[in-house]
Amino acid sequence: MAKKICIIVGHGKSAGGGYDSGAVSRDGRYHEFRIAREIAKYAADYLGCDLMNYDGSIYLTDRIKAVNKADYDFIAEIHLNAGGGKGTEAYYYNGSPTGLRTAKAVTDEIAKEFSIRNRGAKVRLNKDGKDYFAIIRDTKPTAILIETVFIDNDDELRVIVTEDGQKRCGEAIGRALESTLGSKTVNGDFKVEIKAESLYIREGAGTGYKSVGIVKKGEIHSISVTDSFGGWGRLSDGRGWISLNSKYIRRL
Repeated sequence: MAKKICIIVGHGKSAGGGYDSGAVSRDGRYHEFRIAREIAKYAADYLGCDLMNYDGSIYLTDRIKAVNKADYDFIAEIHLNAGGGKGTEAYYYNGSPTGLRTAKAVTDEIAKEFSIRNRGAKVRLNKDGKDYFAIIRDTKPTAILIETVFIDNDDELRVIVTEDGQKRCGEAIGRALESTLGSKTVNGDFKVEIKAESLYIREGAGTGYKSVGIVKKGEIHSISVTDSFGGWGRLSDGRGWISLNSKYIRRL
């Protein structure tokens, strides 16, 4: 089943409305936000999915609100690490098998791509025993936070400041999410007219999924996302998926 994924850029706008750079390199020249947003762009391009906060205009609490308002199955927020370490790590929602699986796949891919230390999939809890990161704790979809590399490690920084390094990192994240979450998702945002007398709405993108209703001949429906092959589309009203076979529908 194709998943509706959103890649999010960490930092950008501060709580006071100013600029939040996130971590910076040791010489102060490079900012976490500015590198992370390019990595995120390449990851989203690879997956054909939504990208949030590329311009840095959405503060953390507003990113959480936007995620919870949307119909995402999975989100990943992109960051760079700091503090004198090295390697890659990813945090996931405590107790989530999907979070653990995807976080591990991401660090495996990034570590392999750049031949760096794999710090692995991790959970970080606050003093109340809840997930520390709000983007993981307070969002409805399965969420991970990816600390791609250390911005204050000169060897890792040297690679990640280049366009090629950012592309390689973004596509490594894309490959990992594709392998663990299934087919790529592609934004739809188009309308279809039903040609068949009736057409099943299914829980997922395929005839093997349970029918949850029908659409009828002559009805017009909006499609928000398609599977990677374009054969199935998710109804914008959230009821489920319909076949996009031209025998059954006409694309408007």
